[in-house]
Amino acid sequence: MTIKKQITTIICLLLLSKIKAQQVFTNLDTLLQYATKKSISIQTNEIRTSQAKKAKLAAILSIPDPTGGMNLNYTDNTTLPVTLFPDVSNPGKFNEIQMGQKYQTQFSQSMDIKLLNLSGWENLKLAKINIDLSNSNQQLTIKSLQENIANNYFNIINLQQQILNSKENLLIADTLLSIVENKFSKGLVKQQDVNDSKVNVLNSKENIEQLEYLLKQYYLSLKILCDIPEKETIIIQQSIEHASTAIVPILNTLSINNSLLKEKYAFSNYKQISKTTLPTFSFFTNNSYTLFNQEFKLFDGKWFKGSSIGFKLSMPLPSASALSNKTKAKFDYEIAKKATEQETIKASLNTEQLNVDYYKAVSQQKNNKQVLELRKDSYNKNRILYEQGLLSLDQTLNSYTAMVNAQYNLTTSVINIQLAQAKININNNIN
Repeated sequence: MTIKKQITTIICLLLLSKIKAQQVFTNLDTLLQYATKKSISIQTNEIRTSQAKKAKLAAILSIPDPTGGMNLNYTDNTTLPVTLFPDVSNPGKFNEIQMGQKYQTQFSQSMDIKLLNLSGWENLKLAKINIDLSNSNQQLTIKSLQENIANNYFNIINLQQQILNSKENLLIADTLLSIVENKFSKGLVKQQDVNDSKVNVLNSKENIEQLEYLLKQYYLSLKILCDIPEKETIIIQQSIEHASTAIVPILNTLSINNSLLKEKYAFSNYKQISKTTLPTFSFFTNNSYTLFNQEFKLFDGKWFKGSSIGFKLSMPLPSASALSNKTKAKFDYEIAKKATEQETIKASLNTEQLNVDYYKAVSQQKNNKQVLELRKDSYNKNRILYEQGLLSLDQTLNSYTAMVNAQYNLTTSVINIQLAQAKININNNIN
């Protein structure tokens, strides 16, 4: 392969890698789908949900709560214990007799299984509620993430359009400067008019620069929201759409259901803590094998077996810590109930707010459209009057500024309609 072909191949590979690193989005839905896959917050919540499912298995095992184990002990009785036995021949006297042997090897097994454990059953209910709560939290995270992305997304579109508008306005400012310079060359205006026109052009250029920097900031903010690495390039290309058919927001019960689950969890937690002071009924069994030796031998000799089975009723005494935890759990439940009431009120108001935001944006768009037409008409007429020497430059520049601001306002109001529609869609879809 020649050097020329090698260079061409390297350039092609670099271009292909750059293309792969770029993500172009022409609508909000594609960005939301991409962000859902990339979001570390969503991935973290998925891990928490898996953790909650594993916790349920542990809760099932905690109902019988099997305890016990196996032990192997080797003991060197350096001094055997002494036991007193009554002397049959001499009443009132006792014989001192050492019991046991010097070396002892013991292997034992024990197990305890709870047959009645009300606290364990309540703990299982807690684990099941926790799974539902984890899934609900995941949905809330997705909804919040999508709303924030929508805000950022349409801010970027707004800035892109503002930059286009500013470049068009810069051409108008350049045209006005040419008119002023032409009049100045004929001695019809002062140098001050030329300076003011140049300042207007400079300000228009700087406005474009500032908008472009702000656009970069919003792109960075979007990457942070979506957890997109710095090396990846994202490009948003969506044209501005004017008001379409209104979308009716529906009551989103996601936050209400989440609060209800928290309330249910708090109540179950209160019951679980309360039941820790109730008695438990258990079955137990023990097995042991013991070897006695007078010499240092671990496993040589006769093994003696011992075993036992039985039932056990345990009644724990309530401690200060248990009473404190119970009181706290009760108040946590009362607070959770109030939070549910609050979320129920907020959900209805949020639905109405979405509706108001949409119609507010539509009203602004209609008004701003009429204002822009009037501002354009005023500027064009003022420019003609200025060319004819019938109007001052200050008035002409003021009408130019008013036209530019009206154009910005119209663009923003159109974008606000799209944003309001996007929020309603998110509200209706993630429910």
